[in-house]
Amino acid sequence: MTCRTLSDVQKADYTETPAILVSWFNENPENFISRFVTVDETWLHHFDPKSKVQSMARKHVTSPPPRKFHVVMSARKVVATVFWGSEGIVRIVCHEHGSTITGT
Repeated sequence: MTCRTLSDVQKADYTETPAILVSWFNENPENFISRFVTVDETWLHHFDPKSKVQSMARKHVTSPPPRKFHVVMSARKVVATVFWGSEGIVRIVCHEHGSTITGT
């Protein structure tokens, strides 16, 4: 594992950020938390949407029974990136493995 030292700009940001946060809190303590958005990611598998219960259908007495399907995992996975703030989820972005989220 390699250690990296902070640049002068990073050190300045590190020391200025708490002062900025305190000033935001002093200006408007009731809405302080609403200014923040956080993010987390999770892996999701694609599933066949039909389950055994979903595949059941009404049928005539003489009709053959409907085929039963089972849920199977596919080989594909996506990353769901969830952004949320104090009021709840702001946005969910799903992207395939290897792709990146851009500003747009």
